[in-house]
Amino acid sequence: MYTGTLIQELMATVERAERDVSRRQVSEVMELERLYELRIPSMQGDEVFAGAA
Repeated sequence: MYTGTLIQELMATVERAERDVSRRQVSEVMELERLYELRIPSMQGDEVFAGAA
């Protein structure tokens, strides 16, 4: 039976979806920031030998 709450239910569904997307985006941004913060150790001053002997 129709209770007249269809629009309210649809709006609540959209709000939940928007919240989920927002949380996912924040999580992805944090992960990317963490990855970009990783440092590659500098090999400056160390001798590097490459090639065949």
